[in-house]
Amino acid sequence: KDKTAGRLYRALLRLELLWVALRAQALLDRERPQALVFWNGSHRYCRLLAALAPEGCKTFFFENGLLPSTTTLDEHGVNYLNSVPREAEFYRNYPYPVAQDSAPAVLIPRKPRTDGPAPIELPQQFIFIPFQDDRDSQVRLFSPWVRNMRELFALGERLVEQTGATVVFKEHPSSREVYPDLHARTHERLLFANGNPTQQLIEASQFVITLNSTVGLESLLLGKPVLTLGQAFFTIEGLVMHADSVDQLLALVRAYPQWPLDESLRRNFLHYLTEHYCIKGAWKEADAAHLQQVANRMLGKTGC
Repeated sequence: KDKTAGRLYRALLRLELLWVALRAQALLDRERPQALVFWNGSHRYCRLLAALAPEGCKTFFFENGLLPSTTTLDEHGVNYLNSVPREAEFYRNYPYPVAQDSAPAVLIPRKPRTDGPAPIELPQQFIFIPFQDDRDSQVRLFSPWVRNMRELFALGERLVEQTGATVVFKEHPSSREVYPDLHARTHERLLFANGNPTQQLIEASQFVITLNSTVGLESLLLGKPVLTLGQAFFTIEGLVMHADSVDQLLALVRAYPQWPLDESLRRNFLHYLTEHYCIKGAWKEADAAHLQQVANRMLGKTGC
């Protein structure tokens, strides 16, 4: 988390992990569990314990649901590590009929903050780039070439300078970082809209650029084109566009709106998430039926 890069800190961290590994191994030897269950699983202790799991011991990873009012439960991991198919052909050959006017999930607007900044008047045309939390595993582990939000802002500046686009950012509401230096660099074509609802920013934008945020999924739900920069499980050819470098990013922005996106693939992808991957119901409001779905999924029962 960029706390320090000092040699002493790294040496002490290795000693800590060695001690934790020995304790974890002793625990596994004593308890001989049939399964290990993690929340998210990205913390170093969780990753260490999962790596030490004996043969035959299952792993289950929980997280907030990918779609509104759902729960994630996956044997492989969450976010980029999940088991959602990444092959476009899986969705092009999807065996379940999905109507063109189907609405697989309803995006519930977030409640507006009453203590935050006032909304701004949005430009007629703009690219929306949502900030993420620099400390979150999505950025630390799954964003190979954009390491933090300052680098993301710098990319937005280059887009404005070299393509003539207008870019609107929104800071992550849970981030502890503050960016007075970035706000000082804004102008009429490079803006922050921290007081505007995210859904409004998605719907009013030309398209959305994200590392791997759930805002990308929200954009797909709303039928808005998405361009990813990091490792996202929804980076699937035909579903979203993807850039691995500044040059690729600039070329894709210039090529918009001639992006080869497949609307039927988007519908099938969202149907798969809704009907087959996500467990319906939020874990915070779990009732008996929801808990039974979770138990069935963990026991490998079909039709759950």
